[in-house]
Amino acid sequence: MSRTSQPVRAGTYLDVLAAVVITLVVQLTMSLFTASVPVLAPAIAAERGWNPAIVAFYPIVVYATAFLISFHVPALLFRMGGMGVSLASVAIGGAGLLLLLPPYAAAAAAAAVAIGCGTAAMNPASSQMLGPRTAPRTAGLIMSIKQTGVPLGGVVAGALVPVLASRSGWRMAAGELASLGSALAIALLPSVNWLNGAAGAAKPAAFRPLDPVRHLLAMPGMPTLLLASLAFNGMQLCLRSFFVVYLVTDQRLGLATAGVAFSASQAAGMVGQVGWAALSDRLFSVRTVMAMVGILMSAAALCTAAMMPRWPLGAIYGVAAVYGISAAGYLPVLLGEIAKRAPPGQVGALTSAAQLFPLAGCILGPLAFGGISAVMGMPAAFILAAASTLAGTALLAAPHRLFTDRFRHGGRA
Repeated sequence: MSRTSQPVRAGTYLDVLAAVVITLVVQLTMSLFTASVPVLAPAIAAERGWNPAIVAFYPIVVYATAFLISFHVPALLFRMGGMGVSLASVAIGGAGLLLLLPPYAAAAAAAAVAIGCGTAAMNPASSQMLGPRTAPRTAGLIMSIKQTGVPLGGVVAGALVPVLASRSGWRMAAGELASLGSALAIALLPSVNWLNGAAGAAKPAAFRPLDPVRHLLAMPGMPTLLLASLAFNGMQLCLRSFFVVYLVTDQRLGLATAGVAFSASQAAGMVGQVGWAALSDRLFSVRTVMAMVGILMSAAALCTAAMMPRWPLGAIYGVAAVYGISAAGYLPVLLGEIAKRAPPGQVGALTSAAQLFPLAGCILGPLAFGGISAVMGMPAAFILAAASTLAGTALLAAPHRLFTDRFRHGGRA
């Protein structure tokens, strides 16, 4: 890794554009790997006689691994740079797909662990590369464009993986996806020195894994944003994990129709990521934008709970779009704020610390939702999820601060 260049605050247009495109492609690839396992799971379970419900444990293992690995990502960034860590993550994620091939449950669990390791490094690594190249007035927008790689990876997985599996079997599909990751890592190797050069930073002499967390929590106003992100990300994972099931089982929609509603939510989410970030860059404080997002996602969850089988499809699609545009919208705003406020060379480490809170939401949200829905039904689970995000919104919505812009001017919440 090159450490000769000092971090800069903004790059040239072509430099920024190329860095955004590369980080988006890398993030899309890792998201594709993550989303491919549930798509392949029915075929794997049928071949091996496993209960298909075992796939419910997959996201728990992935995000629990990502949570634990996040404590160590800053040290990797100091050693390898953002691009080095990104390419290593793609290679590890591809290797995780290959671990599905042996006919053992332990190997499948190891596959989820490997993919979780890759997932942990994606946002910190990309922030480490993009942060020094981004002007404060566009930080949220740049992060949001890069972040669209996550839903795009899910879309590609839904469209591509079934075709690959039906053409040549799930084993060959897993191998082809892993080969894609290896080819991408090799193709992007020449970019490592260039992308690391503007973002590299020497490792502090007395670095400890909890140092970035302490630094982040010491920033005025940041603990509130992080606690809200825990609730918000839990809601986002509940949307991804349970929305289609709810439409099929409770609303008696066909799977294809429910899939269209889910696709509408994901497409709206990509639009929302860019739109909310632009608002936070240009018009409102980060606290304001995140409060708006929290109110909208809570309202969408309550409308979801209130659905009846006689609802028109247009209304269901509308709720799905509002759900998606809000639930996916907060993270680029938070990442952009961290990029604006991070000291030189520290944006990746602080992003790694910040993602601990959303990752905790990834684990706790679906677990709580699943438990409540098993006892009280899915409508009650959506209502309680809305209560959780409203609580997170209440943390953000102190009236005397709601429409201030102190995060960007003066560093006060």
